[in-house]
Amino acid sequence: MDTDRSLNAQATPPRVAREAAGRMRVLVCEDERVQQKILEQYLGELDIPFRIVGSGEEAVAAVQAEDFDLILMDRVLPGIDGLAATRRIRQVLQKQAKWTPLVLLTSLAGGSDVIDGLQAGADDYLTKPVSFELFRAKLQVFIRLSLQERLLRDKSEALTRYRDQAEREKDFGIHVLDAMTRRAELRDPELQVWQRAADQLSGDLIAYRRTADARYLLLADAMGHGLSAAFATILAADLFYAMTAKRLPIVDIAVELNRKLATVVPPGYMVSGVLVRAGASGMQVINAGMPAVALLRGDQRVHEFKSINLPFAVQRDDWQPVDESFAGQSGDRLVAMTDGLTETLGEALARIAGAADIVAYLDAEVPPRRKIHDDATVAVLTQ
Repeated sequence: MDTDRSLNAQATPPRVAREAAGRMRVLVCEDERVQQKILEQYLGELDIPFRIVGSGEEAVAAVQAEDFDLILMDRVLPGIDGLAATRRIRQVLQKQAKWTPLVLLTSLAGGSDVIDGLQAGADDYLTKPVSFELFRAKLQVFIRLSLQERLLRDKSEALTRYRDQAEREKDFGIHVLDAMTRRAELRDPELQVWQRAADQLSGDLIAYRRTADARYLLLADAMGHGLSAAFATILAADLFYAMTAKRLPIVDIAVELNRKLATVVPPGYMVSGVLVRAGASGMQVINAGMPAVALLRGDQRVHEFKSINLPFAVQRDDWQPVDESFAGQSGDRLVAMTDGLTETLGEALARIAGAADIVAYLDAEVPPRRKIHDDATVAVLTQ
């Protein structure tokens, strides 16, 4: 026999049961008609929807197909008994990543009977004949537990959906960032690049272009991490490549970068950056809020281009950057870095000037598996 209905009480149901009405659903596995009628009356008076099945096989099939908040299982059944049905139901629920409270109904109340039932997967026992007051008290406990489990499951599913969506957005951002920053153009024998990201989406940017008479470099550090920082670097890279294709002076490039970023990003947001033009006459640098850019000759620091400009997007009107030039010599190395490296290396940063291969030195000091707290990037441009 399989009955699916709910009985409404004439009296006001208890508070816990009334709050669960419309959400709580009970599966009853009982083959005796008299006991079925008793349980129908009890659940009806508590205003709880229920379904009744008459065998263990039907109970297992019902759990596979439907969602219940409580299972009442008779111990003695035709076909597979209540213990075997309980074991199978626990296997089904485990595959579904669910926990549903299950209470055995039985006239067998010996110690070994109770132990057998609990070992099979039952959460509690009710001994027949069951009084209504005890039945109601037990159900109120399991209603609370079941609703808590459902709440946790719903939150877990919501977090999983959120995580999956965030991962899709991150993958999209990584793809666009890789395409827009044109990493292939960084493969130049006179440019070395070293990067470590705190997250998959880095807020640091290296953009580079070689023209017939000069080489242009942009090293930028967007505020924050993740997608918002990556968006700012994508915008900066697009502007950089568009303007360097026209061989514009780096002062004009810096002005346009500031204007565009100030127009798009919210107030209070900023992008620090270093713009470099390396040509036959030497190095021309605009440092806007970045650590000092070092010019190395051998293992000596012969000049520093310190930050004498505000970061991009801070000053929104009539911003005119100050550039600095240095003649230098063939073989000089210009070393620009984001502040994530100064935080990561600390005092070891002072030894970077003595490194014949700066990238190899950084790989040794900051191995790939080392956790860092901020994106760290270095660009080494040889004159």
